[in-house]
Amino acid sequence: PFNPTTTIGYSIADDVKNLQISIFDIRGRLVDRLHSGAKSRGEYEIIWNASHLSSGVYFVHMVANDFIFNKKIMLIK
Repeated sequence: PFNPTTTIGYSIADDVKNLQISIFDIRGRLVDRLHSGAKSRGEYEIIWNASHLSSGVYFVHMVANDFIFNKKIMLIK
């Protein structure tokens, strides 16, 4: 759980031409796009500010080449 910001850490093993990191709500609607584009290999952090959103469950969705990752996070105000 977080309120109202959270840090999303991730690592990239190889250079990626099109990395997509998005946030979706429980109904599957896109609420924020955190990154879209190329990224070199390495470790990264993104601070997501959700102060404009309601409490609830959200999903971090990451796509890098053939790799897809989803993580459930909960905003509690």
